[in-house]
Order: sequence, then C-alpha cells, then structure tokens
Amino acid sequence: MKRNIVCDLGNTLCKLAIFEESNIIARKHFENLTETELDEFIGSQKLNGSIISSVINQETFINNRLSKEKKFINLSKDTKLPITLNYKTPETLGNDRIANAVAANALFPDADVLVIDCGTCIKYDFVTERNVYQGGAISPGLKMRFKALHDFTQKLPLVEDAENFSLIGKSTIESIMSGVMNGMINEMEGFIEKYSNNYKNLTVILTGGDLTYFEKAFKKPIFAHSFLTLLGLNEILLFNQE
Repeated sequence: MKRNIVCDLGNTLCKLAIFEESNIIARKHFENLTETELDEFIGSQKLNGSIISSVINQETFINNRLSKEKKFINLSKDTKLPITLNYKTPETLGNDRIANAVAANALFPDADVLVIDCGTCIKYDFVTERNVYQGGAISPGLKMRFKALHDFTQKLPLVEDAENFSLIGKSTIESIMSGVMNGMINEMEGFIEKYSNNYKNLTVILTGGDLTYFEKAFKKPIFAHSFLTLLGLNEILLFNQE
C-alpha cells in the first residue's frame, strides 16, 4: 500500500497531507512552514513518494526534503496527468486548477464536473465525462473584493469578515458585506446555471479556503470538499507511480 506526502504551497497557506493510497491519514496547514515543522509532520513514517505544487517561490528545504522519497514530482506542465488538457496555454495553467480537475474526475469519473474554488481568487474549472479538462474562469476572491473597495476609494472601510450579511445593508459596512457576498453568490449561481444549461447532468464541487461562507448558499445541490486540491495532487502522484 503506497504512502505518499503531498505539499500544496498556496498564496496564503502551505498545506501538507499524507495519504495511504487515496485516503488521507494526516493533514495540516501552516502560514510559514519551517524545516522543523516539516520534519515533525513526516516523523518516522516511511513514504513511497512525494509531490509539490506551488503558486509561489517555494523554499529550498521543502524541495530538498521531499525529493529524497522514492518518487518525487514537482508539478509542472510536463507532468503526466490522468486527464487530457484542452487548454490553449497549458504553460500558464495553475497547478491548483489542474489538481482540482484531476480530483473532480477521480471522484466523479463518468460525469461532467464544474469545480468552484473559493480562495484568493474564485476559480471555475470544468472537466468532462470523457476526462478532458476544458478550462473555466477566474474572478476576484472574497478578501480581494473587500480590499479593492477600500484601496480604490477615499472613504470606504476595509471589511475582513462577512459571516452575517443580509440583502439590504443598513450601514456602510453592512452594504459592503451585502454587495460583496451576494454578488459572489449570484456570480457563482450564474455560472452553475449556464453550465447546467449546456450539460444536463452537471456535478458541482465547491472547495477552497472560503468554502464555509458559501457551502449552504446555493439553490442546486453541490458537493463541498475541503481538501480537493490535495486529493488531486495525490491522484497525479499515484498515476505516475503506476
């Protein structure tokens, strides 16, 4: 039974997970991962492989440590994938988007799947029932929208949290929360509706750091998955270990 470590280096967090085949047995995230924390997370476990996905300049010690495993992948445009990419510029395609598409296909191999990743940006990624990634869309995420309203105006305050929001804002802060949160929900529902019109048996997966704000906001049923990117990275590693 293969035991692998997955490292997802994002814009705000470093996420680590250890898998036995396709099952997570340990998972943790760090704001600033140190060499000691990485060693403590791995401990004395015997690993068969490792994979790193990064959207930032990764620390050398992470590469050095994980590259010691039997099978090591630093995810790039040249990595072999279990899905086909139908994308005009694969060299610009984010690793997280690739991993999400692979995970969606692994979870629902015979379905057309739309992944909505609510992170720093909202990323929409679509993979068909024929295992083909077709692309998607990118728009500003929650904190980016709050920050833009503050940075590009003279008087609007910076709002950082919007768990309790309503349709009609009774103050400037409430109005910002309403505009941003309801705007994001309407945007996502609009994408879901348009995809559903074209793909009648569409499956929708919601993931990302801001998942909890939105997982109960939609009219149509969706699947919420907190660690979809990690799952996809592990599936890529397993595919290359065969």
